[in-house]
Amino acid sequence: MNKTFRNVFEVYVFALSFFFAARPLSDGDFWWHLKTGEYILNTRSIPKTDFFSFTNYGRAWVAHEWLSEAIFYVIYSRLGFNVLIVGFALLTALAFWIAFKRSNSNPLIGGTAALIGVWTILPNVGVRPRIFTLLLSSVYLALLGRYARRGEGREIWWLVPLMVLWVNLHGGFLLGLVLIGLTIVGIPLDAWANREKLTSSLPRLKTPLLVLAACMAVACLNPHGIWIYKFPFEIFLSPIQQQTVNDWLSPNFHQSEAVPLFVIILVTIAAFALSPKRPKMSELVLFLATLYMTLKSQRHVAVLALVAVPLMADYLQNWITARSDGKLFGPVESTGRSTKSTILTVLFLLPLVLFVWKLKTTVFESPAQVAIDAPVKAVEYLQQNRIVGNTLTDPNIWGGYLIWKMPSNPVYIDGRIDMYGDEFVKEYLNITLGYIDWREPLDRYGVQIAIVTPKSVLATGMRNAPDWQEVYADELAVVFTRR
Repeated sequence: MNKTFRNVFEVYVFALSFFFAARPLSDGDFWWHLKTGEYILNTRSIPKTDFFSFTNYGRAWVAHEWLSEAIFYVIYSRLGFNVLIVGFALLTALAFWIAFKRSNSNPLIGGTAALIGVWTILPNVGVRPRIFTLLLSSVYLALLGRYARRGEGREIWWLVPLMVLWVNLHGGFLLGLVLIGLTIVGIPLDAWANREKLTSSLPRLKTPLLVLAACMAVACLNPHGIWIYKFPFEIFLSPIQQQTVNDWLSPNFHQSEAVPLFVIILVTIAAFALSPKRPKMSELVLFLATLYMTLKSQRHVAVLALVAVPLMADYLQNWITARSDGKLFGPVESTGRSTKSTILTVLFLLPLVLFVWKLKTTVFESPAQVAIDAPVKAVEYLQQNRIVGNTLTDPNIWGGYLIWKMPSNPVYIDGRIDMYGDEFVKEYLNITLGYIDWREPLDRYGVQIAIVTPKSVLATGMRNAPDWQEVYADELAVVFTRR
């Protein structure tokens, strides 16, 4: 491959990753994140108790993503939604660009692997705090991988200040500690596989062990102190969260969204098996650990993709090189620039214009309620008619949009189910599924307005209830008020 063409191809990979990751706002939690960011900027304080709901007002709330929320609001208030979308698409592309650069394969192979990785996580991208975890995981993997290869290097100490940032951006900071731990386990395993004395690997373990201890200590530099460690385990040990939140469920390979995950798992394993060069024990440990995490909870598919991309590319390169005697996808040629190569690179970049057009016509359009899965028109009706009061939404994530657009209407529940607690969420689910009579809980909490889906259990019940009336309906939502 010509060196000039190689450089343009790398730009092409980054650009495609960006265009794939640039998606319309679709996360129901985005709206309460944005409102929280507004509160933080206006009051110069971080919330410790709930003030969005009427059912749990004043309950302790761990706003562990406070820095992400502040960033959301700063960008939105000064530059608008479109810049938020572009910014987080760039962060996603950067995360996979780093994974791409970790590979020693031919750029064609590495670029293809990187794009498969982006394809794998598309259901989880967007303007979300978890994108910071995606990027920081990629940086951690790069720095830890460099240390593991060299057995030395000061760069690994960058993980400590990055942990201070991570713990205030997203609850996924524990993943950084896990990645350091897996690297520590992998170093002696590689020594054992190479028939070296295990004692020979001990000097190389000192630095990562110190870095791990330092990262664990600085993770306490957040508004909640050492108690930040309690929050993730409350989620892991919550039956309601683990059984009802889609992110925490195992991947469903019957769904089309899981196809790229199946591809990346299968191709990586095939590359390991076909390559004449055996994978290192540390690489297997990292891959198998993140594969287990992903099969247990699809929320971790992003870190598996970041781990798999360079492994897939490198071991496919080994196999192809061995099969073709180095004739296919060989080393990059350092030939000078020619008119022909310049014309080819320009032609190669032309298809990106189509993605720019798609970005303008789909991603940057005004948010439509079907696209963002929020009751936009129903809330507009409430605003226009000045209908205020305690409001229940079904599904619960619609509460986030109400928090942003109509704070005069406190919500029954929203996407912060960790804050509401298992018992309350269980009762809410039983109400919406029709397992218990909905009238008593709604009377108990003083619900005055309900925004529900047209075919929901609540919609059917309220249409037949004498003390409720339907005042608005569209294709997405129905509004009921008490008579």
